[in-house]
Amino acid sequence: MTPRRSCIPLTVLVPALLLAAAGNGEPAERRGIERTEEFLVLRVKAPFQEVLATLEAAVARRNYFLAGTNHLDDTLRRRAADLGTSFDYDHYKIVSFCSLTLADEALRAEPAVGAFMPCRLALYVRKGSPEVVIVTLRPTFLARVFKSKEMTRLAEVVENDLLEILRMVAAE
Repeated sequence: MTPRRSCIPLTVLVPALLLAAAGNGEPAERRGIERTEEFLVLRVKAPFQEVLATLEAAVARRNYFLAGTNHLDDTLRRRAADLGTSFDYDHYKIVSFCSLTLADEALRAEPAVGAFMPCRLALYVRKGSPEVVIVTLRPTFLARVFKSKEMTRLAEVVENDLLEILRMVAAE
């Protein structure tokens, strides 16, 4: 006698798989990832240093190395003080990171792409705001400049990684 198989109806299975694939049971957009034609934006209500640390860990988990952090807030705050003007941000950092494997592939496909490397995410908090904003240029938007199938393919890979990084930050 053959054991009876239990069948799960597609009307139950498909939505469950979609929810699982989205992470945390909700679509990325509901967790705060906004997609415009040009940018990916995540807004997080959490302490800035925690968001920055989570972002750096997420970058490493996606096998990118951190190339550096520009502390624009420190420099622009000093400049504003010297000029007697105001600076409208509590924090403003730019985190740069790179995948050497993807960088090598991109440079082989189009040497001029180096002008847009490494990947960057800007993190900022406007004065008095409770949220940290993380924004990055969409690689698929940038790839249009090169009119190349290979650059489009690589841009899609990097953009998927950026979305995963933002999802990790949103989940924390």
